[in-house]
Amino acid sequence: MRTHFNERLQGLRTQVVSMGMAANDMVQKAVDSIVNADPSLASEVVKADDYLDRLERELLLETALIIAQEAPVASDLKLLVSTLGIVSEIETVADHAVKLARRGTKLGSMFPSELKGTLRELCDAAKHQFTSSLKLYMEYDVELARSIVVDDDQIDGRYATARNGVLELIKSDPTHARAMLRTIEIFHALEHVADHAVAISKRMQVIHEPPVQPSEPDSSSEGLS
Repeated sequence: MRTHFNERLQGLRTQVVSMGMAANDMVQKAVDSIVNADPSLASEVVKADDYLDRLERELLLETALIIAQEAPVASDLKLLVSTLGIVSEIETVADHAVKLARRGTKLGSMFPSELKGTLRELCDAAKHQFTSSLKLYMEYDVELARSIVVDDDQIDGRYATARNGVLELIKSDPTHARAMLRTIEIFHALEHVADHAVAISKRMQVIHEPPVQPSEPDSSSEGLS
């Protein structure tokens, strides 16, 4: 019975990670569509979202069935409950990829060429964070979990720098302000991808790093002062 449950749980985890990598690929393809002003790539991202939506429904159902049929306890139950949230986090990352693709299509060739390198750098950093969070889901590592949370400040800093760069462009030439504001939204969507990596990491920390209980005061020292 235990072997059957472990195999079923491992199969679920593998499918969740596969879904996560598919969402990650969508993010990359969306950024490529922006950098290259390629609407065909953007269209592929939008179409892929239907596949991710279907995967989300299937994995949520499978997770619920495992909970109902296997009656897991302790850490196994915590993992399965967290899986419900993690699947939703992954689907939201796919949604951000679609937003990236659609905003890039509206911008066309108006995305500032001087910010394309910054966009790729933020994309690489956000994707690295997200991939790392998927690794945590498969095999927990304390240091990796903490680094994902700590490194989020760097992602936020990259986004702030990009946003400020766009605002400077608006100041120098306000005629394309609306397009430039859409550029800020593109950078913000990537920053949100990293936020979901942090959310997954924190869910795993709850399972594997229970809070330390405060120690009771030493009764032997009472009344000595």
